[in-house]
Amino acid sequence: MLDYHTLETLRTHHPAWRLLNSPHAPLIASFLQRVFIIPNVRMIAAIDLAEMLEDDLYVLREQLGEQAFPKRGLEYLNDWTGNDKAWLRKFYLTGSDEAQFNLSSASEKID
Repeated sequence: MLDYHTLETLRTHHPAWRLLNSPHAPLIASFLQRVFIIPNVRMIAAIDLAEMLEDDLYVLREQLGEQAFPKRGLEYLNDWTGNDKAWLRKFYLTGSDEAQFNLSSASEKID
């Protein structure tokens, strides 16, 4: 049942609600959709994903100013994996020291 308390719990705890409440929601949602959902990609190496995000951030900083997105791409990606956000999952394949990223199950349901 979607009563007040249920919705308030979702608003404060569900990753999709936290994403929509984020001041960077347009960047995050559009980026994740473009690199994961539209091309149906399941995982991307950290270095490649960070480079893609850096390209997007460069364009946005040119349009909005440096203060709009002050952190480096990899910092944002690592932030998006945190328990307080959980929009991405960071992991390592067996025998590899290169980090990989994929969408969290909550992010896959956002589209």
